[in-house]
Amino acid sequence: MKRIWIMVLAIVLVSGMVSAQSISNDKDVKTLSIPNDGRAKAGLLLGYPSGVTFGYRMSNWFEFNINAGYDFIGTNSPIVGGNALFTLVNIPIGDAGVIPLSLGPQVTFVFGKDFYIDTVADIRLEYTFGDIPLNLFIESGFGFRIFNNGDWWAYNGGIGIRYVF
Repeated sequence: MKRIWIMVLAIVLVSGMVSAQSISNDKDVKTLSIPNDGRAKAGLLLGYPSGVTFGYRMSNWFEFNINAGYDFIGTNSPIVGGNALFTLVNIPIGDAGVIPLSLGPQVTFVFGKDFYIDTVADIRLEYTFGDIPLNLFIESGFGFRIFNNGDWWAYNGGIGIRYVF
């Protein structure tokens, strides 16, 4: 059963990446342009994990994020992770711009009494204000836990705010 779920997760991740690449032949996903280029973002994440987050938009359709925090809910352990998000579609919201919908893999290392690794398919909605350099996002993901003798389901999720520079 575990192999079937791993195969399903792999298919979802690969199809999401292929969809992100096939949306636009020239890889030019239209987004809001913000002052000072707006490629880097740093701020706070509340959820699982809670801590600091940093993101860098490599192109209009790909962003890499890292976060470091703490699991206040379950294991009371420090957590470090990262994800690679591919923009699937930009949802227009009138004159206010767009809300990118992104999907990609996330790997999270949980350090504590028991070390384990969470691998999840992460999905994110975010909004960057045009007038002020702030970015709001909400994300969630489900996947599998590696190197853990107990529960093998993994999850993440939270809301965040980041300063865009």
